[in-house]
Amino acid sequence: WVSFDRPYANFCQSHLVDRPSSVGSGEFLLWEYPLSYWMEQQGYDVSYISNMDTHRHGPRLQRAKGFISVGHDEYWTREMYANVSEARDAGVNLAFMSGNTMLFTVPLLPSTEGQPHRIIRRESLFYGQEFYEQMVKQRGLKPKYPAAPDGALLMGGRFPFGSIGGGDWTCANPDHWLYDGTGMKNGDTVQGLVGWEWHGDPASDKLGMEFLTHGETKGGDGKPKPPHIATIYDGPKDNVVFNAGTIW
Repeated sequence: WVSFDRPYANFCQSHLVDRPSSVGSGEFLLWEYPLSYWMEQQGYDVSYISNMDTHRHGPRLQRAKGFISVGHDEYWTREMYANVSEARDAGVNLAFMSGNTMLFTVPLLPSTEGQPHRIIRRESLFYGQEFYEQMVKQRGLKPKYPAAPDGALLMGGRFPFGSIGGGDWTCANPDHWLYDGTGMKNGDTVQGLVGWEWHGDPASDKLGMEFLTHGETKGGDGKPKPPHIATIYDGPKDNVVFNAGTIW
C-alpha cells in the first residue's frame, strides 16, 4: 500500500530534465509536460484533467473533443475505465500516447486521517476474465481480486506482461490517413521510438481495428520480446481511438 502523503524523490530517469525540478513531480515533467508545452505552443485549445478527476468526475471528459493519455499511465481505477469508456461511447476521441497503460487496477482509499483518495495498492489486471486466468496460471499466482475489464477492448491493445526494453516504430499500414504526408512506406522505421514499455496483444477484430505498426523489440539483454503494435479503430459516433502504445 502506498500513500500520496509519502515524501517524493527524484524519478529514476530524471537526468532527462533538470534534476532538482523533478522532485515531487512523479513523471509529469518527463512525459506530460513536453506534450503540453508543444500543444500550447501550436495554439491548440487544451484543458487538463488529473487521474483523480477522471475517477471522480467522469462526465467532465465529455466536455472535450478528445482525451489523451500520455507517457507511463499504468495504474487506473475501475471508475476511470468506466468513465473513459462512456466518453468514447459519447463520441469523444481517445489517444493513448503512452505505454504500459491501464495494466493494474488500483483503489483510491482514504488516509488514516480520513482524507479521501490518498492510498493505492495493486489489485487485479485489466486483462479480462479469460486472459487474467491464463496469466495467473502461467505465473503460479493466487488471485485475490476478481478480474478487471479488458483494457484492450478500450485502448485497442495491451501491455505484454514483463516486456521491458525497446525497438523501432515500424510502419505496417502506409496507406492509412495517419501516415499522410510522412512519405513512410511499409517497413520504414522511426528508430528508438518504442520503449521502455509498449503495447502489443491487440484486442479481437470485432472492434474493426487496423494495425498501424508491427515491429520487433528487444529486452535490455538483447533477447527478443513481443512485437510492438500500434492500433486505431472507429468509435460509435465518428470518433477514433488511437493507441501509439509506447512510453517514448
